[in-house]
Amino acid sequence: MRLTDGFFIIESTHDTEGGFEAVLRTNPEHPIYKAHFPGSPITPGVCIIQAAGELLEKKLNRKLYLKTVKNVKFLSVIIPEEGKKIRYSFSNIVEDENSFKAQVTVSDDASVYAKISLIFNNERL
Repeated sequence: MRLTDGFFIIESTHDTEGGFEAVLRTNPEHPIYKAHFPGSPITPGVCIIQAAGELLEKKLNRKLYLKTVKNVKFLSVIIPEEGKKIRYSFSNIVEDENSFKAQVTVSDDASVYAKISLIFNNERL
């Protein structure tokens, strides 16, 4: 399942100095929210990380495989609301032989939800 095809909807992307930024809209009707957690849904951390990988794949136009979550700090929960927009800011994207490293900050205008350092392989090992 691709999370950026229904769990999150990509609103926009644009390049920034040293990286890029993507704005996603939450879909509170997605089945994942009915299970995590019924009556008080929040976005699972693994989905936040998976969406970052899918956005980087789209930007680089290549298939990536998550190798390492080097550092992750979940600072606040993302509560899905109709039309809620979440910003993924990518920086320090570095290609190193067969891998890509990136730092990602997940936020909106009021909160920082997560800070993540990820390493992806270009090919399945």
